[in-house]
Order: sequence, then C-alpha cells, then structure tokens
Amino acid sequence: MAQPSAKHWGWVSGLLGLAACGNPLTGGGSGGALTAKAPEASTGQAKCKVAASSENPLVTEWPASEKANLEARLREGGVVVSFSGCEMKLLPQCRVRGSYGWRRTTTTTDVVEIHDADELYAKLPLGAVSLEGELERRGRLAVQTTIAGQLELRGWDKQVSEDAACTGASHVVGALSVGAFKLRAGGSVKAKGGVGVTGVGTTGGGTQSSESVLREAGSPDACKASTDESANAECRSPIQVFLWPLPKELADRGPQGSVKVNFLSANPDHQYDIAINDRKLCSTPCSRWVDPAVPFTFVYEKAWYERNERIEMPDLRDQKAKGDKLDARAYPTRTGKLAGGIVMTSFGGIGILTGAALTFVGAAKDQSGTLTAGLITLPVGIGLTVPGILLIVNSGSYVEIEPANPDGPKMPVEARRSTLGVGGQF
Repeated sequence: MAQPSAKHWGWVSGLLGLAACGNPLTGGGSGGALTAKAPEASTGQAKCKVAASSENPLVTEWPASEKANLEARLREGGVVVSFSGCEMKLLPQCRVRGSYGWRRTTTTTDVVEIHDADELYAKLPLGAVSLEGELERRGRLAVQTTIAGQLELRGWDKQVSEDAACTGASHVVGALSVGAFKLRAGGSVKAKGGVGVTGVGTTGGGTQSSESVLREAGSPDACKASTDESANAECRSPIQVFLWPLPKELADRGPQGSVKVNFLSANPDHQYDIAINDRKLCSTPCSRWVDPAVPFTFVYEKAWYERNERIEMPDLRDQKAKGDKLDARAYPTRTGKLAGGIVMTSFGGIGILTGAALTFVGAAKDQSGTLTAGLITLPVGIGLTVPGILLIVNSGSYVEIEPANPDGPKMPVEARRSTLGVGGQF
C-alpha cells in the first residue's frame, strides 16, 4: 500500500487545521528508527531456531559441572528441562514421576566432524556459541563418541507441577546415551589437491594444523566391559539426550501473573516491531509471555522523510478478563478513509464558509435570493464536514485485543483479500 509523501502530509495538516479537527488515534513518534536490540545473540539466532527442530542434541560439549548435575538429577527421577535450540536448562526443582533404567546396547563408535558454523549449530547446538570462536581459529572440530547403552525413563505419567519451579518447562529427558567421548580441534588441511591429512607440518599440496583434545571423558575400551546390570565406571559420561516434548498445555505456560500475547499485523505488508521503551522485543508475527503492567508499542518504520507509525497498545491489565492468552492485532492508518475524509471536510468547510457569508449578506441587505442560497449552502457544507471528520477520526491506526484463537491466529478478511487478490476465494 503506497504511503503518503511528506508534501501530502503538509497539505493534510493545513486542511485539518482549517476544519479544526485532529485525529486522536494516529500515533506520533520520532523519525528515527529503533536502534536498541533485544538482549539476544543475533549472529546465531536463525541457526538456533533450526537447531530447535532437533530434540536429540549431543551434550558432549557441556561443561563437566553441567553433566555432573545432569547425572545427579537422573538418580532422583524424571528430569525436566527448558529447551530452545541452542540452550537446554535443567529445572531441578520441577519433578515428574518416573525413574531411569539401564539398557545395554552394542558398543558403537562414531565421529562427527564440523568444518563451518552451519554444521556447528546443526550438530552441536548446545555448545555452538562457546565453540564458534575455536572453530574459526582451528578450522575443524571433531567429536568421537563410544556408546555402551542408554538410561531410559520408565513410568512417566506426563504430570508436571504448576508451581513456579516448572516455569518454562518444555521437555522431559526421555532417554540418555552414555559412554565415552573426545572433542578435538584442528587437524584440518587446505590442500590444492583436495587431500585431507591430520598431523603437524606442511606438505607440498597445502598446509595442515595440529590436532588437540579440548574435552574428553571416559575410556572407549572400558565401554566394552559394561554389563547388562550397569555401565562401566569409566563409560558413564552423558553423550546424547533424547527429549520428549511436554503436552502443549503444560509446556505453554508463563510466569505467574503474566499473559501470552500473539502480536499480529492486520496488513501483511506492514511488519511491526514490538517495542518496550524503544527497545525491540520482536517483530510481527510473534508470541511472548509478558507482564500485563508493561506498556507495548507497535512501530512501523517508514521512509526517512516520513514519521514512523507508532501505535500504543491498550492496557493489558484491563484485558485480562479475556483470558491469559490474547491476540493483539494492529490495524494501520486507512489512507482511503483518511483521503475521503479530507476531501469531504475540505469541500464541507468551503460550503460552511460560503453559506455563512451568503446568509450574512442576504440578511444584512435584505436580499432574499442571497439569503436563500446561503441557507441551502450552509447545511450542505455541514452535511459534508461532519461525516468527513468522522472518516478522518475513524481512519486512525489502532490495536484490537481478542482472546487467542486456540487453532492459531485468524487472518482478517481485508488481509486475506490483499493476499489472494481482488475477487479471490477464501
């Protein structure tokens, strides 16, 4: 949808001044674009979202303290976690029924090689942020794993406490592969002939770097000594977790007193930034659990010569009666109504001025024809001005709050028409 130019807005301002009417619903705002960013790593964010599609991440790159904590929690019952692609956080105070039983498997060894950031986020998402610099310096990472068996969750009844300790819970650890591993760095070669060699030194075909061990745990040889009763003491390191998603009604919960808001745009051509005190939270469409006492603003960044469109959300504390999950849909300024209102108000204003002048002159000079013309022109002008003002007022941008649709946000009819084209079927 085309946006009014700066010149057009100047003309609009003059006409609105003549009609002595403003638009209380149109947002003001500064011309500068939002520069503050949400406190999250932007470099790997998209890659983390891809990693989130995999619910079986390796944990070999976890610090030893984290893996020790995981092993301790496994002895206490079902382990609940908050998993978001590049981060898995244990929730030790959130408990589910069940216990882990040992199942021995055929001892297997595997090597996962990583040569670039995309492979790093796909294969080792939980340690990608901390290992990205090492990969850039050394050119290669490799994880060698030896698996002796699994710890499997048994007797899980899918019941999770609703207290604050379970806030953010998304998955339960359904199984955990254990064994031994080595995480190595380096050993890459950039050879003209395309031959890869691991070692130290330089060859005629290119260069190669030394390989070093960053982390290791357990002994691959000891894994062969594991029995049906238990894993060998030197073959119990956590290697890979297999996550089971919690039921949606359990996983999709926020902190006590918060509401979940689906921030949406009624116009598919308008992508709004959701801002808190000029700090960007997300861009439509997006969903967040938020504090209802915090004010939010929809910001649509226009061209440099135009003011950004800013739409303040209604107070969510007044909307909580609609539920703890809401759809907040922003409707932009409707330029058709605005232009029509300006035209009607302009001609109406001219009619009012002309009618008033003719009426005054006709009455003062006792000219019945002039008086009659004025009495006809004046109400016609009023008849154009009043609906014109209403069109201008109702053309302003606003946010509509509705209870969230359990089947997902609905697209407004106007937006569907815009997507399908005039005459499209929906």
